[in-house]
This record gives sequence, structure tokens and C-alpha cells, in this order.
Amino acid sequence: AAKKSALAKVETDGLALQHAGDALRSDQEVVLAAVKKWGPSLRFAKGNLNQNPEFLKAAGLWDDVEERVYERPEKATLSVKFSLAETSTPYASMFAQEMKCDPFLGKFKTYNPNVSCKDSCD
Repeated sequence: AAKKSALAKVETDGLALQHAGDALRSDQEVVLAAVKKWGPSLRFAKGNLNQNPEFLKAAGLWDDVEERVYERPEKATLSVKFSLAETSTPYASMFAQEMKCDPFLGKFKTYNPNVSCKDSCD
């Protein structure tokens, strides 16, 4: 019953994920519904779902196509201050989403060091 109620809420307002209990914030179905509605709500996910490629793609923060070819060879690197931590603001996520839609900035592959390999900055 709690999951059904949470799904109904996040499908209407992705931000409602912040008010769900930890078990629901770790539930893949609930989190996926929330981020499809509002990508920046991914920061409220638990259980490392905010680092999961499927959820990053659903939130609009990663490319849907792995081997997408960009017009420009350069990469746009987001600051290490970009964060999907619960205490961060949604602005970094919103900025990353807008970059992908921008007619000029969308030509660049975006590199986010916080969601890539933690062993290296390459």
C-alpha cells in the first residue's frame, strides 16, 4: 500500500520522493518514476541509485545512447561541485539537463567526474 501511494505521488510530482521513507527511496520502481517526472529528484534516491547509469539516463543526466557521436570533439567537464547528494540543490542537475538541450552546448559530450570511474579522472 505504501509503495502504491508513493508511486502515485512521484508520478505526479517527482520531488515527492524526498518525503518517502528510505525503503521507498531505495525502491527502483519508485525512484525511476520520480526521476522520469523530474530528473533532479535523483538526489533523494538511496542505495546508490543516484550513481546507476539507468537512473542517470532516465533523469536526463547521461546520454540514452552509449556510443552517441557529437559534432564537437571537445568535452564539457562539469565541476566536481556538481553533486547528486541529497543536501545539494537541484540547480546542478537542471543545468546539466539544459546543457544537453542547448543548441550549442548539446554538441559537446559532457563529462561528470562525480558519476564516472572513481579510480581516475581520465
